[in-house]
Amino acid sequence: MAAFVVPMLIGNVVQQLYSMADSIIIGRFVGKGPFAAIGATMPVLNIMIVVIIGFTVGIAITTARNVGAGNVERVRDIVGTAFLVAATVSITLMFLGITFARPVLKLLHTPGDILDDATLYLVCNFATCIGPIAYNMFSNILRSAGDSRSPLYALIISSVLNVLLDLLFVLVFHWGVAGVAIATGISQIISAIYGIYVLRAHNRQYWCRRKNIRVHKQIILEILKYGMPVAASNLFASLGSVFIQSVINGYGTTVVAGYTAANKLDSLALSSVISVGNACSTYAGQNSGAGKLDRIKEGVRSAWILGLVISLVFGVLLFFFGNFMVQLFISGEEKETIRVAAGFFKIVSPFYLIGCAMRIYMDTMRGMGEVVIPMAGSLTELAAKVIAAFLLSLAAGYETLWFAWPIGWVAASILLMIYYYGFLWKKWEGKKP
Repeated sequence: MAAFVVPMLIGNVVQQLYSMADSIIIGRFVGKGPFAAIGATMPVLNIMIVVIIGFTVGIAITTARNVGAGNVERVRDIVGTAFLVAATVSITLMFLGITFARPVLKLLHTPGDILDDATLYLVCNFATCIGPIAYNMFSNILRSAGDSRSPLYALIISSVLNVLLDLLFVLVFHWGVAGVAIATGISQIISAIYGIYVLRAHNRQYWCRRKNIRVHKQIILEILKYGMPVAASNLFASLGSVFIQSVINGYGTTVVAGYTAANKLDSLALSSVISVGNACSTYAGQNSGAGKLDRIKEGVRSAWILGLVISLVFGVLLFFFGNFMVQLFISGEEKETIRVAAGFFKIVSPFYLIGCAMRIYMDTMRGMGEVVIPMAGSLTELAAKVIAAFLLSLAAGYETLWFAWPIGWVAASILLMIYYYGFLWKKWEGKKP
């Protein structure tokens, strides 16, 4: 588990770091307004991301189960189908994002002084969405085949290129927020091309032939079976984030900027937690496909140990040093903005282990092909988080709003653990011949 998780962990950290590079360059060299504009777009961008994740998770679980069962030709059909679905999803997202970017940002009460920059950043991201779709698709296929290193190498190449292009487009060409968005899109397209090369050159048994590149109805249904609940759950969660962002926007640009800075570092921590969950999904998919249920239980226990270490490291760093770390993005003179970010860390960072537990159980069950309970867990987290955010904002303003995050994690974890320990294994033991 550790050998598989570590490359994914490093990859997710690298991905977050080069995302942070965008914000550092904008925040330090362009200004607080454009920096806040990027933050204001995050809930909308998350909707695009959850659609991508749902699509690629469906492919990953379907691939992992067939790899575990030794169905090589079936894996080739999955890869061929994925090409066609990726093209369709990309075109759809580009149209929707470019068309509705500004109206949606207005609905979120985005402050007028950052609305133009936020719209431009959002449009550029949707226009280059083929990059993250293709990268995530081929990375998940490679990981499902047992290769978690090649996606890491692709990401490192992409990250270096992204930072160089950021500096070129922002400091030399003065493109502002459009520059960092375009740089990210180009970098992710390059990483996707590398993923295609690796799959074709080094995992040739799974590379699709011409006959495999067509619409396989059964495979699409299987991808939708595993991917749509994830996409739906994440979409609802993103809509919840949209609501919370609209609440935060109501407190003005300083609070938006503070939350944006905190969210960048929080995303770095949570991406590491998500790495453990993604590894559990692939691990459970392969072993359930091979009928090795005991190894799934062992994997969950190992994931707990890894999650504990990761949660402690990031929890301690952000709790005690978060107020210094956010100065990567904003000037030390922005005292109130730093205070907002530090307040977020004091409340959220001690609960990272609970967030990790939620991902471990949720993604393990998804990898096994369970659909209903993981989705129920996601919806429980969303409902608890949104209700708590609404009530806390009414009672005491933004300073206690951050408790909504741990409240959501706790509620979902309780539900998932009750099902995992009380019902899941009885159900699966009953499937044995």
